[in-house]
Amino acid sequence: MEQLLTEFPEHTYDQWHAAAEALLKGAPFEKRLVSKTYEEITIQPIYRREDIAGLEHRKHFPGSGSLVRGSHAAGFLTSGWEVSQELRASSAESLNALIHEGLNGGQTELNIPVGCGSDECCKGGVKITTANEFSTALSQVALASISTWLQAGPASVPVAALFIAAAEQAGVSAEKLRGGIDNDPLAELVAKGALRQSLSLRFDHMAALTDYAANNATQLRTISIQGDVYHNAGATATQELAYIISTLVCYLEEMKSRGLAPETVLPHIRIRLAIGSDYFMEISKIRAARLLWSKVASAYGVVNAPVHIHASTSKWNKTIYDAHTNMLRVTAEAFAAVVGGVDSLHIGPYDEIAGHTDEFSRRIARNIHTILREECGLDHVIDPAGGSTYIEWLSDQLAAKSWGIFQDIEKQGGMIPALESGTVQQAVQAVCKAKFKNIRIRKDKVVGSNMYPDLKGKKLAIHAPECKASETAAAAIPTAKPAAVTLSATAAMVIEAIAAAKAGASKFSLAIATGLTSPDGAPTVTALPPRRAAEEYEALRDASAAFSAKTGAAPSILQLNIGPSGRYRLRADWTASFFEAAGFVIDGTRDFPTIEDAVKALAASKAEIAVITSDDATYLTTVAPLAAAAKAAKPGISLLVAGAPGDNEAAWRAAGVDDFVNVRSNNYELNEQLLKKAGVL
Repeated sequence: MEQLLTEFPEHTYDQWHAAAEALLKGAPFEKRLVSKTYEEITIQPIYRREDIAGLEHRKHFPGSGSLVRGSHAAGFLTSGWEVSQELRASSAESLNALIHEGLNGGQTELNIPVGCGSDECCKGGVKITTANEFSTALSQVALASISTWLQAGPASVPVAALFIAAAEQAGVSAEKLRGGIDNDPLAELVAKGALRQSLSLRFDHMAALTDYAANNATQLRTISIQGDVYHNAGATATQELAYIISTLVCYLEEMKSRGLAPETVLPHIRIRLAIGSDYFMEISKIRAARLLWSKVASAYGVVNAPVHIHASTSKWNKTIYDAHTNMLRVTAEAFAAVVGGVDSLHIGPYDEIAGHTDEFSRRIARNIHTILREECGLDHVIDPAGGSTYIEWLSDQLAAKSWGIFQDIEKQGGMIPALESGTVQQAVQAVCKAKFKNIRIRKDKVVGSNMYPDLKGKKLAIHAPECKASETAAAAIPTAKPAAVTLSATAAMVIEAIAAAKAGASKFSLAIATGLTSPDGAPTVTALPPRRAAEEYEALRDASAAFSAKTGAAPSILQLNIGPSGRYRLRADWTASFFEAAGFVIDGTRDFPTIEDAVKALAASKAEIAVITSDDATYLTTVAPLAAAAKAAKPGISLLVAGAPGDNEAAWRAAGVDDFVNVRSNNYELNEQLLKKAGVL
């Protein structure tokens, strides 16, 4: 063995660096092999043991210390992650059918948005207003054996009362229930820009439900902290983590002021992260979230405080054109989520962003869980990312930078003042703007959108009208009578609400009794709505599609391909894809042996845009005369050259060339300009 090792002598980093520079042949090492993320983290091409030698979290086992390696000592060995697909339906009956479809397909947690239930509303969730309707929705479901997560928003106490009443009527005590009730007023505030109640009232409800759970339903989580609100608005991983931790501290302090100690509150909190397409970044983000959680818990003197992290695949990077590519995205995202050690996971069906899903898309999304578990065996490994030098280093970097942002927010007085002043929103919007800039120049690639568009593919049918939940509630509340519930910030209010629900009280009656219909003191802030990376390009595609429907022909571009195809085919294909991103149809299959042939084809074409395409050598003798002849034959034509002009730009422009298309071109702005020229915009 010793002899074998001597044949492979150890090399130093300096030797590797020198070899890498030699291969770059003079190109700058820092430009080619070093990159910087939106989080302002500099990524090196190689990481070594020396880079992580001093990291404290590497000394901790899973389930202990920093929790970086997992909240539980046995990882997924004792219990895997929850398959927590969102179940959106318009009625209790249709929800029950959806629940059994999911359970039969491998779902292990019922993830139910509760809202107005209008058939015309994609965002309101299911309409459940009484305990009996809950019983209908949960018919033939073994509630004691499955986790149930209810996205109730402001109606957390009324919805919890109806759910617990229905469960107890079915013979399942509150203590046996698992899951919880979503309640994150700050996420709702920043997403919508306003609440319909005061924050003080919302915190009273949060405290009451948490107090009840701590004494009567210890397996229910009653507080949600939603980082995906920021991610889907364009935030960085460090921003998402920092805002989660700032919100966590805010909620702990609000609960302390209402008599609930941090050690009582922490076990009832559920963090929700979005998982994006930067694979290693997302794995590290999950691990960093646990590290930050442990730092906050330690600061409050709480030991042994595992965190429940729920993950949802990102909506930021999903597309409505060529939407089946979303399947690939969520698969990579789900893999990262599981490797990072999430406790529950919603994998979005590929058509989720259209506002509705079908049986096929839901089944494919659930099957990804099965593949990760049964075929990849990820439930048989504890902390599969542990020991990866890069991931260990990146986890530490994310935690450190996120903690810095958190400290800046604390200097402003905490998360509420930061939202009220707009500093959080401004920071996210600045990153979002930078991302869109890079998408426009295709530094950031969105397959099926700004790169490799498929013009033959169908666009998802969008079903996204404005939510009518508030109008539905407003119509029902005047006819409802307040239930016999006393408003408070203690478990007593929840106990009374459950009793009223058992007696037949509706969600609206409970809402009146618990103060949810009072707008006094309702806050407003600058909203941070969700965005999508592909949205600007999809708007161009939509405009081209509308133009085609109106005129009977899509906007087109004629490629004037000069010479044998073998000389320029790669350039021609690249150029065609460049313009197809905006919905242009490219007439580019013909080769023109002579300038005269190209000009003749141009004169016969209805295209108002043409691009000269060939190899650089042919350009030297062809571009100027072809440009002059093209402008003479068709004076209104917009004429481009595929490639960089170099020293010839002035001469070629003088001959009639209007612009050039190459890797340095701003793809979005050039396409937008040409669509305006074609009368599309």
